[in-house]
Amino acid sequence: MLLLLWIPALLDKLLQFGTFQSGILKQPFSDELGYMLIYSLPILEIAIVILLVSSKYRWMGFVLSSVLMMTFTGYIAIALMGAWDKIPCGCGSVISSMSWKQHLWFNLFFLAISLVGFIVSIKLRIDGSYRSSDIVENSNT
Repeated sequence: MLLLLWIPALLDKLLQFGTFQSGILKQPFSDELGYMLIYSLPILEIAIVILLVSSKYRWMGFVLSSVLMMTFTGYIAIALMGAWDKIPCGCGSVISSMSWKQHLWFNLFFLAISLVGFIVSIKLRIDGSYRSSDIVENSNT
């Protein structure tokens, strides 16, 4: 489910880089932070996708996804509390047509998925009930 969020978000940034860049630079923070985000967000999103598809490192993908979603959700919550007069949405695709409240709920949903995924993946690792060698052995029987 998270791949359905991060892959389109990443592709949108890469394929419409100019639009993404101008959207970030319109946000109510410094240009220095804006330029850092312009280049770090796609890299972080690539890392999330790679980590989520790797069974060994999936838990790290859930952690990184959770951190980004918490950051984005916090930003939206601050905006909804009226911290800034006007906040342009720097999001792409379907998300850009959402209201700020819809966007908050959307983010909370994917934040919950990220956190549950992390908890489940750690529990499986701690319980020892998940080992890739077990899957191979069980499929051969």
